[in-house]
Amino acid sequence: MLVQRPFCFLRMGDVELKYLLTYQDNQLDQLDGSEYGDGPLSGTQHSGNPGLGPKHAERLWKVYEQADYVDFHERNWPNEHLVKKLKLNRSPGTHRNPNKETSVIFLTWVEREFKEYCRGRRIGFAGAEASVLEILAQTPEFKQASADYWPEKAEIFFHQARNDGRNLDANLDLVKEDLRKFVSDNRLDTLFLSLGGGAKIIGFELSRELGICCFDFGAMTRALTYSGCDGNRAARSPHYPFLYRIPFGTYMDALETAMPRLTPAELLAKAHGQLIFEVVEKVVGWTSASWEFDFSGENRTAFQKAYQVYRARYQHLFKASPETKKERAGFLHFCGTHGLTLEGRLFMAKFRAKGIVRRCLGRS
Repeated sequence: MLVQRPFCFLRMGDVELKYLLTYQDNQLDQLDGSEYGDGPLSGTQHSGNPGLGPKHAERLWKVYEQADYVDFHERNWPNEHLVKKLKLNRSPGTHRNPNKETSVIFLTWVEREFKEYCRGRRIGFAGAEASVLEILAQTPEFKQASADYWPEKAEIFFHQARNDGRNLDANLDLVKEDLRKFVSDNRLDTLFLSLGGGAKIIGFELSRELGICCFDFGAMTRALTYSGCDGNRAARSPHYPFLYRIPFGTYMDALETAMPRLTPAELLAKAHGQLIFEVVEKVVGWTSASWEFDFSGENRTAFQKAYQVYRARYQHLFKASPETKKERAGFLHFCGTHGLTLEGRLFMAKFRAKGIVRRCLGRS
């Protein structure tokens, strides 16, 4: 990455691996819209997919064969067991992680080398959270939290991918052309691209066509922004890389400025995703799955501080529509299940009481 141009670094996520194995076995007809749609609206349930339908399979296969470095993520289950079934014919002169222990290297690289790598370079961040990152980067809270990681001594540019809500599967080449212009207009040396499965195809092709470095940045933009939801959907993310915390109010200020067209239900869902992120297990330089919670004193305190801001800021949305009522109920159920708030405990008591009444009536 330091000296070779063009250069492309790709990662093999579990969803991309499933997609490629399906293509390899000629079973693409098994893919349905849930594999590449935008998913449900839910601040309590996780949702994620590569965003690519069957028509992009051959193109994705080829970029994995030709990319300069591919990390096959064997430290992640099920990749450890399924990568060996993939029959890619990697091009001569390309590289990959040599073993399981050296996989998922991008987390450690961002933690320890990202800041220094960017020094003196013209770099770009593109993805669904790019606008949030651009706004946060100007705040004192972000500067203080990210001081050990953020590359201030670089010329930094931002591109909000899919800012018009275009479906990635249907508009992959239009998104690519937007990114080509972004790279060319700003004379970028390195593009950090967070765009699901589309980042693999676009990143590799632009690296060759423009002679730059493209880095499949994935969830690391969420780590830099401390985002509880993917930028392109109002649902919790499937996993959470962690570097530092950003205060809830600071994050929501940036989110609302960057995404002013969110519906009340979407905004409430993103607020809930952000709150729940506070009690996800956190290890600096590593990632935790959405269901890996840690209700330690530190995390509970962070949750309570954020919750007080949330109550004052979004109470007017709780009963604004049937959708916000449903979203709020899901959040109260989560809080009650884990004993996080009095409101949640009361909600669960009523929920269980109703269940008992229904069962009694069913016997009569």
